[in-house]
Amino acid sequence: MITMDPHAIGRMSCNPAIGGLAKGQMVREIDALGGLMAHAIDLAGIQFRILNRSKGPAVQSPRAQADKYAYEATVQRLLRENCPNLTILAATVDDILTHDQWPAGTAPSRNSSNTPHRITGVRLGTGQNLACTCAILTTGTFLRGLMHTGPRQTQGGRIGEQASTGLSVCLERLGFELARLKTGTPPRLARETIDFFGLDVQSGDEVPTPFSFLSASSHGLLSTTFPVLPQVGCHITYTNKKVHDLIRENLHRAPMYSGQIQSRGPRYCPSIEDKVVRFADKTQHQIFLEPEGLNTNEIYCNGISTSLPVDIQEEMVHSITGLEKAKVLRWGYAVEYDFVPTHQIRPSLETHRVRGLFFAGQINGTSGYEEAAAQGLMAGINAARHIQDQKPIILSRDQAYIGVMIDDLVTKIPTEPYRMFTSRAEFRLTLRSDNADQRLTPLGRQIGLAEPIRQELLSAKLSAMHRILDQLQASRLPDGTTAADLIRRPDIAWQNLGTMNFQPAGRMMELVQCTRDHALLEQIQIESRYAGYIQRERNLARRMHELENKVIPVGFNFSALAELRCEARDALARFQPASIGHASRLEGITPSDLTVLMMYLTGRKSTL
Repeated sequence: MITMDPHAIGRMSCNPAIGGLAKGQMVREIDALGGLMAHAIDLAGIQFRILNRSKGPAVQSPRAQADKYAYEATVQRLLRENCPNLTILAATVDDILTHDQWPAGTAPSRNSSNTPHRITGVRLGTGQNLACTCAILTTGTFLRGLMHTGPRQTQGGRIGEQASTGLSVCLERLGFELARLKTGTPPRLARETIDFFGLDVQSGDEVPTPFSFLSASSHGLLSTTFPVLPQVGCHITYTNKKVHDLIRENLHRAPMYSGQIQSRGPRYCPSIEDKVVRFADKTQHQIFLEPEGLNTNEIYCNGISTSLPVDIQEEMVHSITGLEKAKVLRWGYAVEYDFVPTHQIRPSLETHRVRGLFFAGQINGTSGYEEAAAQGLMAGINAARHIQDQKPIILSRDQAYIGVMIDDLVTKIPTEPYRMFTSRAEFRLTLRSDNADQRLTPLGRQIGLAEPIRQELLSAKLSAMHRILDQLQASRLPDGTTAADLIRRPDIAWQNLGTMNFQPAGRMMELVQCTRDHALLEQIQIESRYAGYIQRERNLARRMHELENKVIPVGFNFSALAELRCEARDALARFQPASIGHASRLEGITPSDLTVLMMYLTGRKSTL
């Protein structure tokens, strides 16, 4: 691993939290495959909540507030303890080397390809060349990063850290198309200067739920009981008319509106300037005051991300209830950075242009720790398989939120930082956080990533669920209704079963009182209650897989298909879809285009 600052590994650049709507499912999926993110947040979390408990199971998601310093230290410790073959180098990468770029006599011995773009190594800022068969670029916001606070501009990808410029030049030289995106961060305040009296308190769940399936078990990796760290609350305040008027009066000084920033920011996590303009009818916007750790006085103001000048930020903060005397420890800022439009990557996250070169994270136009971690995991899996001449692992849209995200990236170029939401998934009832282990741990074991204990725990879980189902079927009321019948009803919670007159007597009460079985009972109730909808999703997925199995050969010449519309030819040539299913989700592709393509692929073009 080559990184500019090894001490910054795991650093939370923006909000000190992991998970959230759909993001929480992805963290569980990373964990089920054998990744470390869920375990790290379980060790460093200071507030755990299940979001959307009052809504249906398809949109419920886990989220945890982190002690960001503990999280950073935990990630680094887990890498040292769990990755014995990992060498971390403190350096910059300034160039990507292909087989025809090495100085005479220094080409790697493994180079036997005549393909002009096959990665053979990287060149460090020191001038040193490192040979490799595969490389994964995870550039974050550092690729020609430029930070904005009012008219002030500073090169860098994160406050106090330099930008990476050499890689952008290198990518352009290799023929990659680059574009710009923008994200931002809010001010940080000193805790002791905030008046919390009268502000709403947001507490975590009374019984916190861990992210990792290992933490949730008696065989977990935690050295103590969960949660590990003391739990804290957050506070809520609001913007007001004075704040909104101040922002409107100074939009000409905001980089996004003055023309200083040209790139698009995240629509679903907008700056406060954007909120005031786009939602002009709103008289207030919610602000979450989130502690950044147990041993720091830093408070993260979630909800007022901004790049306004310092004097306006100060007046804005002091106009908010509870923050009238708040001391600003760090001003908000926006950052612009390069990304590579995603028609240039395959579903494996390998690039079309350079064999063995993979992209993950914000270089692919995504936003957020969870999206980046999921891509990093899949790129790592597929880079390893590439070296071993094995087929890549491509998660489907009905298999994982990770699959939804990557499929979205390779079918629709992000025009703003991509953020995962439950609404992006058509198989939401299937892709719940409680069954990520059932969906993905067998695959994790098959490819050698998930530890053996994960499969053992999954087998024990499935056995316990069968035992509980048998007990529900065997427990009957005097009228013959079984507990399994009742648990399907929307007006019956599984907790109510213990109060009913089931026979044999007492067994249902024992089941409901067994804390170990509560999560399993909840999952059984979900799958029983929504069985019809889940089956409908499975039928849709089966039809989708039939199209995914119709593979399009690598390098297929779409431009030669004269019967296709120009728009279709251009889209297919640009994205290079791997299958008919992949092609069907591209913008501008119609059913008639797919028919033409299918006829060519099956050798029936003469019938056109």
